Amino acid sequence: MSIDHQATRDAIKDQAAAFIANPKGWPAAMAARALRLRAGHPAYSPTNQALIVCQLWSRFERQGMGEGAAFDAAIRAAAEEIAPRYVWAKRGFTPTGGALSIWSRPVPLWIDPTTGKKVSKDTPEAVERRVFRIEQTYRAVDVADQDGQTGAAAFTAPELPEGEAREIFARLSAWITDQGWTVERSGRDMVASGRTVHVARRIVIHGGLAGWAAVETLAHEIAHALLHGADDDRPYAGEHRGDMEAEAEAVAFGLLRAFGHDEQARGSARYAAEWTRSPERVAAAYERSCHVLDALAAVALGTEGVTVAASAKAEKAQAKADNKALAAALRAAGLEPKGEAWTRAKAGEPVEQIAAELAA
Repeated sequence: MSIDHQATRDAIKDQAAAFIANPKGWPAAMAARALRLRAGHPAYSPTNQALIVCQLWSRFERQGMGEGAAFDAAIRAAAEEIAPRYVWAKRGFTPTGGALSIWSRPVPLWIDPTTGKKVSKDTPEAVERRVFRIEQTYRAVDVADQDGQTGAAAFTAPELPEGEAREIFARLSAWITDQGWTVERSGRDMVASGRTVHVARRIVIHGGLAGWAAVETLAHEIAHALLHGADDDRPYAGEHRGDMEAEAEAVAFGLLRAFGHDEQARGSARYAAEWTRSPERVAAAYERSCHVLDALAAVALGTEGVTVAASAKAEKAQAKADNKALAAALRAAGLEPKGEAWTRAKAGEPVEQIAAELAA
């Protein structure tokens, strides 16, 4: 399959412009396509999440895992369904072990400043203090119902329906897994349709997404994985984040169109436009990411040994930056970046040597 990049770029740019001009009647953007799954316990605070990771990390090391493997397993496990005893009890489950200690919510306490003793809040001159209790919470694998089934089964993503989309999802998953990433489908509701965790090399897809919506989201997250890691100097915030989201969704847009899903691709154009509010920025995002689209389209067709080619646009930008730096170095040495000086410098000769010889 050969992607017509000019046509695809023009299509996503034109659709972004059309959506911005009149947003009525457009298909849902990516974040609105998930089916409702079982609601999980609200996410814990960053402090408690860190406590959970540390305890799981230690637990997995005691079970024989190496330090790195244990940490990776702890990060993944901490993202699963974890809830306190009373929540599991309401669901019909009882803890079987493996409690994790966390801090409670702040508990108000009133103190008599004279005696230092606890008093009622109505006591004159009582001073309010906030204290924390240590509470216990449990992973889904560490609780069981009356039939002995763990809670994990209740939070397992449903199987993807049979068909082309499931096959392509499996091919894309296997390809990025071969590059050291893990792909998981969440069995509980997520705020977003998917997320990419670079530090853990982990991609999570909302398990309520089915068919091409699941493929679209996986393509988007793979693009994040390949384009927006430590090598990207841009912060994942503000306008930079909008550009990054548009770059990832441009890959999904192109893949959907390549397989004939033009209507759903319109939702991808909407998503990119919502993040950038600029057709020109959407077009530029496509140019920065289309080399990833080429790879994913080949993988989706079942091509073996696919690698991501270097981005022609990125190479051009790097060459421009290199030329600018070389010209500055020549000027600093008292030479104009042209003629013999430029030719020799481009050939790799040291600028100092060129300057010395031309001045002789």
